[in-house]
Amino acid sequence: MRRLLAALALLPVLAGAPAGMAAPQPMAPQTLRLEDGAELWTIPYPAIQQFIAEGTFADQRLRQLVARSGWPEDQLRVALAKPYGVELVPLARFLYSPAGVAFLQQQTRAFRPLKSQRRDLRVEGLRAAILRNAQGGTLSAMGILQQLPTDFVVELGGVGVARCSSLPCTNPQQCRSVLSWLVFLPACLQAAAMNSAAPNGAPSR
Repeated sequence: MRRLLAALALLPVLAGAPAGMAAPQPMAPQTLRLEDGAELWTIPYPAIQQFIAEGTFADQRLRQLVARSGWPEDQLRVALAKPYGVELVPLARFLYSPAGVAFLQQQTRAFRPLKSQRRDLRVEGLRAAILRNAQGGTLSAMGILQQLPTDFVVELGGVGVARCSSLPCTNPQQCRSVLSWLVFLPACLQAAAMNSAAPNGAPSR
């Protein structure tokens, strides 16, 4: 519990500290990186934002990723930007719990840091991004992506991303695509935070 409270206490400090005071706010990476076999894709975040806002493509790699998502473009645009209301403390309680750590490990199984690290920071990196995005009381897929504190590479082959939802897929690509994984992540986190906030861990209504 002390670790959880200390982590929460640092969030506003890191977000709003003047230059030269406390720790500097990590700069969010400006690209989404994906590994497809021997090829490394780099998709700028502004291209994703343009797709969400206008439905147009400034990046051909993004066009391919959208085509592989299994979702109609209009639904995908809405889902990537959709905000989910969430309470920060219950969310953090879940993410620091054994169940939350297991969830983060599953959700980052297809990730690797772009640069080699002495420690495996995938869990810490995704958890930090989620909590920073949730400071304003909402989570969104694009918001989490923009808050990642380091560049991660998503491996399109191998074990693949693990979508957190068990809802049936009308298109098989919806169960295994990167954008589908990202779309479901904030909804799953909202549900987990609500369950964490309920008395005795009972599902909240």
